Amino acid sequence: MVRLSKKDKKEIQTLIYRYSGPRANIGYTFEPLRYGDTDEPKLEEIIFIYADDFDIVLSALKSKYPLDDPDTGETYEAFDPCWDNPIPESIWHEILTELDAWPAKEPELRIFIDSFIAWVRAHLKRANGIIVTGNL
Repeated sequence: MVRLSKKDKKEIQTLIYRYSGPRANIGYTFEPLRYGDTDEPKLEEIIFIYADDFDIVLSALKSKYPLDDPDTGETYEAFDPCWDNPIPESIWHEILTELDAWPAKEPELRIFIDSFIAWVRAHLKRANGIIVTGNL
């Protein structure tokens, strides 16, 4: 069952596909990337996906490295599961195209992917990209 939990306005929303383990576990946050903006994103702008549910998205992300950060010029050689991964909008459009075409055999998986795609697209309308941060 795919669900977007929103138990309390002070918590980050969690997009869940199959994960059913402990609430505090390894995963990734996604938040809007806005160049030049020093304000932290609001909790309502962030989602969390448990590592167990992240495999499909992770394979699409890893295939885009190495990446150059258009804001800093820094090159990121590989996806870092322990730190921030700023991913520009242009790369997200490539990732979303791949996820749109992903051959999901299970209806719940397709719903999960589509929910994630909708979240990213909605936030890219007001951002320069999405930062993926792992808590490994």
